[in-house]
Amino acid sequence: MFELYNKVIKKWDDQESNRLLQHRQVDNPNQIIKYTDPRYLEDITTSVGRLASRVASTHKFSYFLYKLINHMQYDRILEAGTSLGINATYLGSTKASRVWTMEGIEEIADLAIERFQKLEYDHVRVVKGLVEHTFRDSLGLNPDMIFIDADHRSEAIFWYLRIIKEMNIQPKCIIIHDIYWSRDMNKAWKQIVKDEQYSLTIDIFQAGIIFPDHPMEKQHFVVKF
Repeated sequence: MFELYNKVIKKWDDQESNRLLQHRQVDNPNQIIKYTDPRYLEDITTSVGRLASRVASTHKFSYFLYKLINHMQYDRILEAGTSLGINATYLGSTKASRVWTMEGIEEIADLAIERFQKLEYDHVRVVKGLVEHTFRDSLGLNPDMIFIDADHRSEAIFWYLRIIKEMNIQPKCIIIHDIYWSRDMNKAWKQIVKDEQYSLTIDIFQAGIIFPDHPMEKQHFVVKF
């Protein structure tokens, strides 16, 4: 935990940070995009710029994921919730050899694909389709790290964890974004923290981190991030 805090959470390299910060830019922020929200079946019209400002993870958090992957030497990364692919660009900038990211809205997924093609990130793959339809097959990647950021409901979080267990996938790390998004999400996180099968859990406020099989007695940490 001491090493994780000092070499990942606290560490900050201005040159590295500024290089990654450039990935937050979108090419055509005024471009209008129309799509249907798959959960509420609501027709939405917005600009790419407004969408990016609303859904993208903060630079600080995406940079944290970048540092974590490189420090822990994770090679295969699975992300649930691509959106425009801004966070996945950070993931694709790591030393990981494969990054799969899932997006349920085709129009948004196509914009992410264009982003990765422009960057020539051939190792980053966008999996189109609702996550509940693509998650099982995507676990065939046998990911070292799974980042969950697609559905902010407790029932969805527990569904992800159940499928991971059913398929006997053994990721070294599972990260659940926005654990304080709602009372429902926070209640789910508190239940996960109490679960004895997850030996090490860490609360960094923006996300909950699970190290499922860490060789230690059950412990939980809350870290200022």
